Amino acid sequence: MTLVATERDPVPHGAEVDRITAADGTVLRVARWLPSGGTRGTVVILNGRTEFVEKYFEVIGDLLRRHYAVATLDWRGQGLSDRPLRNRHKGHVRDFGLYVSDLRRMFTHFVEPTCPRPYRALSHSLGGCIALHYLALHPDSFASAIFSAPMWGIGRGVGISAPLRTLVGLLDGLGLGGRYLPGRRDYGDSDRAFAGNPFTRDAERFARFVAQVDAEPRLALGGPTIHWAREAMRAIAAIHAPGFAERVEIPIRVCTARDDSVVSIAAQSAVASRLANASQHVFEGARHELLMERDSIRNRFYTLFEEL
Repeated sequence: MTLVATERDPVPHGAEVDRITAADGTVLRVARWLPSGGTRGTVVILNGRTEFVEKYFEVIGDLLRRHYAVATLDWRGQGLSDRPLRNRHKGHVRDFGLYVSDLRRMFTHFVEPTCPRPYRALSHSLGGCIALHYLALHPDSFASAIFSAPMWGIGRGVGISAPLRTLVGLLDGLGLGGRYLPGRRDYGDSDRAFAGNPFTRDAERFARFVAQVDAEPRLALGGPTIHWAREAMRAIAAIHAPGFAERVEIPIRVCTARDDSVVSIAAQSAVASRLANASQHVFEGARHELLMERDSIRNRFYTLFEEL
């Protein structure tokens, strides 16, 4: 396993890249960094759908300068981890619980043996959904967690709309789960266009991501499959079930992008209000990817992180 360097984004110094094998044989790419000198603990970065280790090189550098060790991974089905379908562009997972078990395996086989405590989770979007499920099952793994635009809902409301649930369930039941969700497709030119993108207003950081995929096309990921969407809806519904969020008692910051059109802002507020030791912080003028946004937004995020 290797990491992909570009002129815009060199690999942070001291990278250790490895592979771990999940219980079902899926190979996952993992990476870690230890800062020079003393450490303040380890930050485990849990990235979003379509993302990969390289996209967080700048964030990893930021954390190393703050004297944190860093560990991260490519989720199954994306980055340079194994992908389950012949078409690599299709974002697919058989069971959402596999993400959670993959994180557990990464934590016990790759983080705990060499990375210093305390452990702090930093998750984005899909990673935030996985992280909350993980914390509900393994409450003592992390000392604190910060969530960037967590995927705790899709659309504008708190819950998933009944028509969408019905459509996805019907299509999956008809055996079409491996097909793209209607309107989605392979990674292509429209994904490379900065104008109109829903993720960031920072053109330079957007260009870095495009350059990384250009350098290693295997990093590209297109839209989700119908079955992936159904699994995501089930995972989101579980989060909103009575008693689920209340299990998580560690200190938490929920960072919400005001101009987010990818995940539900209302759902983030609903879940944050039920977490035992959490506060929600709204970032005005920010799109979905807070850590890929302008410096003023990123600096505020790190201030909240340091206050945990």
